Amino acid sequence: MESDRTIRQLEAELKETQLRLEEAEETLRAIRNHEVDALVVDGPQGQQIYTLQGAEQPYRTLMETMSEGALTVAADGTILYCNQRLAEMLKAPLNRIIGLSFQEIMPSEDWQAFKAALDACGKEGCRGEYHLTALEGREVPVYVSARALLLQDVEGFCIVATDLTEQRALEQQIRQSQKMEALGTLTGGIAHDFNNILAAVVGFSELLLGSAAKGNRQEHYLHRVLEAGLRGRELVKQMLTFSRKTEQDKKPLHLSSVVKETMKLLRASIPATISVRTNVRDESGLVFADPTQMQQVLMNLCTNAAHAMQERGGILRVELSDSRVSESDKNPHDIKRGLYVKMAVHDTGTGISSDIVDKIFDPFFTTKERGEGTGLGLSVVHGIVKQHDGYITVKSEPGKGSIFSVYLPMFAEKHSIDAPSDDHIPTGEERVLFIEDEKALAELGREILRELGYHVTVRTSSAEALALFASDPSEFHLVITDQTMPEMTGVDLAKEILTIRADMPIIMCTGFSHAVDADKAKATGIKAFAMKPLTKREIAKTIRKVLDE
Repeated sequence: MESDRTIRQLEAELKETQLRLEEAEETLRAIRNHEVDALVVDGPQGQQIYTLQGAEQPYRTLMETMSEGALTVAADGTILYCNQRLAEMLKAPLNRIIGLSFQEIMPSEDWQAFKAALDACGKEGCRGEYHLTALEGREVPVYVSARALLLQDVEGFCIVATDLTEQRALEQQIRQSQKMEALGTLTGGIAHDFNNILAAVVGFSELLLGSAAKGNRQEHYLHRVLEAGLRGRELVKQMLTFSRKTEQDKKPLHLSSVVKETMKLLRASIPATISVRTNVRDESGLVFADPTQMQQVLMNLCTNAAHAMQERGGILRVELSDSRVSESDKNPHDIKRGLYVKMAVHDTGTGISSDIVDKIFDPFFTTKERGEGTGLGLSVVHGIVKQHDGYITVKSEPGKGSIFSVYLPMFAEKHSIDAPSDDHIPTGEERVLFIEDEKALAELGREILRELGYHVTVRTSSAEALALFASDPSEFHLVITDQTMPEMTGVDLAKEILTIRADMPIIMCTGFSHAVDADKAKATGIKAFAMKPLTKREIAKTIRKVLDE
């Protein structure tokens, strides 16, 4: 794991630093005991000779060039010396630290534990994780290595402190990434089963609608069932796209659809004390964007807005509009002139103070309490917006809330996205082998294909289907198969069928599978890949597209 590698690397660096300190201590001891008259040191200008009078300089140079904080402390706790790195960690000038008691820069509980460990280990020294207290009161997590040291006959100890702030942030980021991966795996498993259930709901509803009397209550109810099934399909699709790591899939997109779907998902997770309002224009211009990443941008911004209002409640408002930026506009953010789709997230929360507003998009910067956030949300938003050639601005006033505005370049061409849908349902007479291990869906497939005019043979076992096909490869014009089956997966079945007959058209349908997607299916030789549940029209059009190629 990445975190294990990082910890091992850190321990190796600490060990190397400890060896350097031990060498320096030994040298200093020799100097103090007058065992040497001079030192020969390899430096950038070649070998340099230090006499006894200047022999402390190499030791001081070592301390000042270390990437870790270092200090020497007398036995009574008085800080005799510290390097610049430690001063940076504590956000204090050197002259404010030297002369302090070490106890003043370490929280009381940590000091007691550290002192006990040091007393127990004696000259062998001790190591462990503690905290130091910075000048403004913030606690800095550190890995401490301490050893006894004798300076000018004054007993004390030498301390090396490594700042663990970034280390912990990295580990937290890794843990969050692992949680998201686990969520993706869980969601995928749920999606497979749930989409199979929805396939039955959608499919049988359509079959009943075909025979229901027009205009009666039964037809009306069936339409409501079908609508609910299709709504469930879209919800599962949103869950999958948000939980999985996917490559950018930019395409002409109406942001209004993304905003509406995202706000439906968010409403359940936002406290009732926060009123959610949306002002979305359906006619807003197109953008060329990845819908999944646009959803992530909006979810992160809305989650932050809700957090800013968690104590007193308030109003969360999302607005979507067209925006024109011209050269004559006041433009403090240097937004290029042109047409944009503007997505703005307003909140009436605590606001952001002017001294930190310039830092909010920095990675790991957060004003939340420990454990409440990673400090990555806004940096991810900023990165996504920049990848889409867009801009993000913030306007905030403490106590009055914030407005985050995302500007995305308007896409000029509408292509075929606005073309009216074709309501025609194509039919056929070809012979189809349909493989589905769930009996309800096997029955559904048979009925729908028959209504479309096809001659269908159904098998619930992939092994039986392969044996049937192998007995007469010319019997069928098309194979439609599920992916997740107990004896043989759809991909493996397709490979076997194509080995027998290379030109056999195959359509794969699946509720969800981690093992295969559209690209992998195509690489196998499968002609079409479809996610369940499918409507009758979608099935019909997919079949004709494959057979008529």
